Amino acid sequence: MISRLTASAALFAVVTTATLAFAANAASDQIAVQLAAKAMPVYQLERVVITVKRASKPIN
Repeated sequence: MISRLTASAALFAVVTTATLAFAANAASDQIAVQLAAKAMPVYQLERVVITVKRASKPIN
C-alpha cells in the first residue's frame, strides 16, 4: 500500500516534470515569440505625478 505522502510526492514530480518540459519547449520557439511580440500593440500611458502633503505633527 502506498502512503498519501508518497502519492503526493509522485504526483508533484509528474506535474513538475510536465510543466518544465512545456516551458522549455515554449521558450525555445523564438520565431513564435518574435511574431507574437510584433502582433501585440504597445500602449504608452501618460506619466502620473503623485503629490503628498506630510502632516506637521504625528497623529496618535
